[in-house]
Amino acid sequence: MKKNWILSLVVTLTLIGLFPLQALAIDFEIETVRIDAQLNEDGSASVTERFTYAFEEDFNGITRSLIEKEGTAIEEFQAFENGKALRTEFVDGMYRVYRAGDDGDTVTIDLSYTITDVVEKFEDGAQFYYAFFDESNESAYQDLTISVTPPGPSTNTEALGYEEAFGSQTVTEDGTALYEIGLVDEGENGDVRAIFDAELFPVLSTLNGTVRDDMAENIRMQEQAAVFSENQQTASTIAKPAVTGGGTLLLLSVLVLWLRAARRKKSVQSDASGFTVPAETMSIPATLYFTHSAFLSPHVTVAAILDMLRKGNLRQVSEDQFELVDRKTQYAHEETLLKLLVDRIGNGTEFTLTQVKEFTQKTIYHAEYNEAIAKWNKGVRAEVLSHHFYEKHPTLRWIAGISSAAFVGLAVYTAIYDLLPWTFGSVMLAMGTLLLAIFYSPLTREGHEIRSQWRTLKKEFPTVTEEQWKSLTEDERKRAYAYLLGSDSKTATKQATTFHAATSSSDDSSFVMNPVFLTTIFVAANTSTSASASGGATSGGGAGVGGGGGGSGAF
Repeated sequence: MKKNWILSLVVTLTLIGLFPLQALAIDFEIETVRIDAQLNEDGSASVTERFTYAFEEDFNGITRSLIEKEGTAIEEFQAFENGKALRTEFVDGMYRVYRAGDDGDTVTIDLSYTITDVVEKFEDGAQFYYAFFDESNESAYQDLTISVTPPGPSTNTEALGYEEAFGSQTVTEDGTALYEIGLVDEGENGDVRAIFDAELFPVLSTLNGTVRDDMAENIRMQEQAAVFSENQQTASTIAKPAVTGGGTLLLLSVLVLWLRAARRKKSVQSDASGFTVPAETMSIPATLYFTHSAFLSPHVTVAAILDMLRKGNLRQVSEDQFELVDRKTQYAHEETLLKLLVDRIGNGTEFTLTQVKEFTQKTIYHAEYNEAIAKWNKGVRAEVLSHHFYEKHPTLRWIAGISSAAFVGLAVYTAIYDLLPWTFGSVMLAMGTLLLAIFYSPLTREGHEIRSQWRTLKKEFPTVTEEQWKSLTEDERKRAYAYLLGSDSKTATKQATTFHAATSSSDDSSFVMNPVFLTTIFVAANTSTSASASGGATSGGGAGVGGGGGGSGAF
């Protein structure tokens, strides 16, 4: 039993030794603090402080740390309660005031000390610049008031507070600088600065220079900082709901729009099955532009020629020779291509692939050829747009555009006040809504149907039997033939050969041709002219500053 008691005592003492701060921490609150610095003619300050503590545990006393400002000294530290002197001790840079009490006691302690050489006298005034607490303070002050009283009435007192003391200063009728600071959290700084009439300190030597101009500049800067801080808070108050709400709304809107488009696309795709040739709604080049790629390769040019053969605008005389039959075309881009091939390259009534090859091999004709192909590209695109396969949604896009402009303004507004996270969020939302305004044009159901049907044709073609191919009408075979030749440049030659074999027995001699030769000529033409093109010819169009400091506590 005795051994157990000794062991428990050793463990307890060891824990207290290892964790003295935690073991001796006292739960209390400093309700009020009143600090009065009475300045003297010799430049010293007689300071009296009154602390009111409310304890929630038994206690031994209070503490006060006072950090001397450079060039000053703290002397004659004393403590009193109701005029009765209390025992004090200076330990490790901190004053201990011994006054034991019980849980629930409220105690008011008066401290007094003198700060020597704390006033600086300049040509235009005498300055008191000091910090009675700083970031080393581990206790909050619920209500702090500081007064700095000159030796006599001062007619030209100026006062300024820094950090926690900012904006708390007033000057009384006798020239006392009063700082009604209020709540000060632990770990905060707060210097006080006051300038009085220089003649009130006759004992002090006058230092060179002035001090009021610097004070005025400090006041101006602090006023600007206060305005900036207020505006920054306003900007933050506006930006927070705007960015979070706007971001949420944008994400939800995009999600809803995407789901709606996905459902429409899925419903259309579920209706498409098997190998069939879709009904004719556009020319083959426009169909390729819409369903395959907006980049119209030389294979699409070949497909366009085949389409005009089908329509009867051209007739193939031989493997190399094509004859103009009818200038009246269904679309403007077909007329553009006819003018290039028949009128510019040919003799006005016919053209040959040999002429195309010779024309495109001459550098002087490259720009002309590229311009004509570019015009043809634009015409194909115009045909696609004329079918209105894309929904406009003008109201939604206008709302998105206006929202984008608003978020740009919010980004600028928050950037001015250094609210960079909100600026970044605003920029992202501005970009998102702008993209929505510019590019949100979902496909109509008809557009989805046409795209799905032609892509299904291409997908199913490798499994098509000769019997299925022959079951198609001549017009269907010609349209499928032209589309498939123009839709896959890697396997176009193989496809063309297959089709040629399948249709070689046709009675329509106008469609009996060598697509391999035709494709080779226009691929070579594109290669030759692209080498000297200016670009885009074959593509379609995507601590205390004043010194001092300290804090308070209990033990």
